[in-house]
Amino acid sequence: MNKDAQTYSGTHGHFYDQNGNELTECIGFELTEEFDKAESKRAGKLRKGHRVVSSSVSMTATFERTANVQKLIQELANSPEKKVNFIGELDDPVAGRYRVAVKGFSPDSLALAKWEHGAIDEDTSLEGTVDDYEFI
Repeated sequence: MNKDAQTYSGTHGHFYDQNGNELTECIGFELTEEFDKAESKRAGKLRKGHRVVSSSVSMTATFERTANVQKLIQELANSPEKKVNFIGELDDPVAGRYRVAVKGFSPDSLALAKWEHGAIDEDTSLEGTVDDYEFI
């Protein structure tokens, strides 16, 4: 099968903070862009036209909570107006590699403290908006 037709496996994902340190506790990453469109009527046409007029980018990264992740959460909580950068990477040995730089992440909310007796915290999420991104 053609390499370009292979499905990516998230097992080969990596997530880096703005200092280039890998956060190996990251078990999921998603960067999403939503588009706002304007409609326009067209003479002689039944269907309206659509044009992208703006967009919004959001990021979700899911972690197992460790001291590294707790430190990152505390840093974000201490300066919620400060924006930070990340890099998400998928380096699948079969399907290929891509990287995306996340620029200007700002959290929507933070789970400041969380634990449950007899359980490992595997779903601590960073969710928020992003000013920009770049495939690198």
